[in-house]
Amino acid sequence: MNLTELWDRHARHLKLRKRSAYTVTYYAATGRALTAYLQSEGHTLAAAEVSVSDLRGFMEHLTCRGLSEGGIDAHFRALRGVFAWAVADELLDRDPTKRLERPRKPQKLMVTLSPDEYRLLLAEARKGHQKGRDTALLVTLFDTGLRLAEVAGLQVLDVRLTEGHIRVVGKGNKERIVPLGLRSTEALDRYIRKVRKPRHPSITHLFLGRGGEPLTRSGVSQLLADLAAAVNIPRAHAAPHAFRRAFAVNYLRNGGDVFSLQHVLGHTSLEMTRRYVNLLPEDLKAAHVRVSPADRAGLRGAERERR
Repeated sequence: MNLTELWDRHARHLKLRKRSAYTVTYYAATGRALTAYLQSEGHTLAAAEVSVSDLRGFMEHLTCRGLSEGGIDAHFRALRGVFAWAVADELLDRDPTKRLERPRKPQKLMVTLSPDEYRLLLAEARKGHQKGRDTALLVTLFDTGLRLAEVAGLQVLDVRLTEGHIRVVGKGNKERIVPLGLRSTEALDRYIRKVRKPRHPSITHLFLGRGGEPLTRSGVSQLLADLAAAVNIPRAHAAPHAFRRAFAVNYLRNGGDVFSLQHVLGHTSLEMTRRYVNLLPEDLKAAHVRVSPADRAGLRGAERERR
């Protein structure tokens, strides 16, 4: 079996498991890149002959091409997923990724959107030609922490305004209920009743472009980038995932707990949520002011002296 056939079988497996088209495309990109690299190295392209040395060479090749740490890690995860599946399905006898070292990603504070930046974006959205849609989209992102694919895939029937929540289909086609606040409920209600005009009745997506067709993921990203440029906010601060992180951080700052946050974000494990919401410097400083051992010891000493 050659690599192309292996990847084709894995793609069929993903489709049978009802994985999203994005997931299928994600794995396919790694298959194409690996095949092209091995071809250039004179490899036979037989799946059973792929060694850990071949894969290390592939990872080094990606690094030399200038691919980001995140991009290299994405290829690593795809390789590990395909070869582990192939061994489990008895298509291969061994998994060459078993001894493949995962690339180290530098630990950086993730970029987030501040409340002040959000207010600037919202004010700009209210000036535009699509102000009803853009306002509803911004408020929904900031109030729910939805992933880009999730917000672009929302259907009108997913919005339950009288119940105060939306039904979200997340990764792996897993459904969850995400609560809505008062502002997001009002913005969505106005948009659905007064603004949303589908090109034809069969279009059921919630957010639509100017022509009445569904707003794509790239369309959402471009809309956010345009708003950021208009108010001189760094594009990274207004990226869809920056909204998701801003939601998570503010959810905890406002008194929410990490267990309910895990459900709202759609994380399968609490560890994922904990990694996602590493405290920002200002949160650490505020926490230290509250619980500083030295300060509290001094406070108790002062209280005893007053007595």
